[in-house]
Amino acid sequence: MEWNLGETLDYYRRQGAPGDQNALIALLKEIQRENGCIPADTPAKIAEYYEIREPLVLALIRRVPSLRLSGGHCMELCAGPNCGKSAFLADFAEKTAPKNVTVKRVGCMRLCGKGPNLRWDGKLYNRADKALIQRLMEQK
Repeated sequence: MEWNLGETLDYYRRQGAPGDQNALIALLKEIQRENGCIPADTPAKIAEYYEIREPLVLALIRRVPSLRLSGGHCMELCAGPNCGKSAFLADFAEKTAPKNVTVKRVGCMRLCGKGPNLRWDGKLYNRADKALIQRLMEQK
């Protein structure tokens, strides 16, 4: 089953959002987990859906250190036991990333047989190499 923002918003409404800030934070963490970071247009969508002010959503994102709002692209590189052996890819990505790309090493993506793995704006790529990283970063 594919992840869906609308269904997720419905679920967290039943959990107490937007009145319960912990439910809102859990929602934001799930959005980030599914997308690599919080897409720039998502706080406005959350605010509209819950009929709250967007600055409240943005303040929660700033308040929780693990949450990241995307101003561009998000690249997550698997740093699990197998993919982590290819740490040079993460080093390369971090050194060559333009300002609009956030690079993060994350825990095991559980696709060890297909690694090294990376997630670009929520889309998973297997057997990553420097050429793939360069291609993704050059996209407009």
